Amino acid sequence: MYCVKCGVKLQEGVGRCPLCQTPVWDPEPREESRSYPDTLPRQHRESDLPGAVALTVVCAIAGIVTLTVCFRLYGALRWGGYVIGALLLFYVIAVLPRWFRQPRGEVFVPIDHAATALYVLYICLKTGGHWFLSFALPVLLSSCLISTAMICLLKYVTGARLFILGGFLLLCGGFTVLVEFFEHLSFGVGMFRWSPYSLAGFGSVGLFLLIAGMIPSLRRGLEKRFFF
Repeated sequence: MYCVKCGVKLQEGVGRCPLCQTPVWDPEPREESRSYPDTLPRQHRESDLPGAVALTVVCAIAGIVTLTVCFRLYGALRWGGYVIGALLLFYVIAVLPRWFRQPRGEVFVPIDHAATALYVLYICLKTGGHWFLSFALPVLLSSCLISTAMICLLKYVTGARLFILGGFLLLCGGFTVLVEFFEHLSFGVGMFRWSPYSLAGFGSVGLFLLIAGMIPSLRRGLEKRFFF
């Protein structure tokens, strides 16, 4: 390689000609070495198998100890049924998703509500109550529909998260009124004792998010600040 101005032969790696200080021009530039890939790495999540196995063992041991104590002391399940039911509910909600690499919320939320409904039904039958069909079941069904719909909208609808969250908060406020209504039907308590406060709280925040979604500057500020 030679200097383009004075013709002096140049050593490899020099940036200027040592004689005339002319910048070196390389007609065949070498590709710079890079320590990073051409594409961004994909987000990867491994299933928490060690945690799932450990929690499974803990739940199994707790269940076996509960059954052993109950049958040795009373010869029957008695209060152990509540403990076993609580362990199963905990397993479904907290342990079962750990077995999967990417647990789908729209699948596990209905499963969690179904498991909760079965446990509440067991409590209702054991205590001789008659409030499952009139109170617990409609409340759990409403909660399942609202939460599953929100998860699906947030996952599959892009560009409208403020509207989705605002609508969800408004539904939460209405849901509290619905809970108090079913409570009134099942237990004969008065209406509008506590639900108006929660309705006002959820409703005010939900309306704010809906209004913010219609104002571009405020929407961009909230999305940037809270990573919507």
